[in-house]
Amino acid sequence: MRVIYLVVGIMVMASLDAGATFYKYRDSSGAIVITDKLENVPQKYRKQYKVILDEQLDARDSLKKRWAAGKEAQERQEQEQRQRKAAKKLMPSDGKRLVITVDEQTGELIRTME
Repeated sequence: MRVIYLVVGIMVMASLDAGATFYKYRDSSGAIVITDKLENVPQKYRKQYKVILDEQLDARDSLKKRWAAGKEAQERQEQEQRQRKAAKKLMPSDGKRLVITVDEQTGELIRTME
């Protein structure tokens, strides 16, 4: 009995991992048609349809590829801006440098920007 539950559990997990299923066929005018329901494929095209998984469509989707590339470029740009801001905080904005001298009479530290 446990074996049956194990087999059924594995089958359920495998079907969840597969993602959405689509059906693709070419109609009489030569257009490619993709649908998510087999009953939407006309009977005369049932012998020629192909099953396509969601991941396969995503891999071929040029809009998704461009969106991902744009997002990656934006993240790189934001990272560069953060690095530039961090570098600016380390440098004085007017190009001057801090000079520390010691007053010989009082021993006091004198800080000046030059």
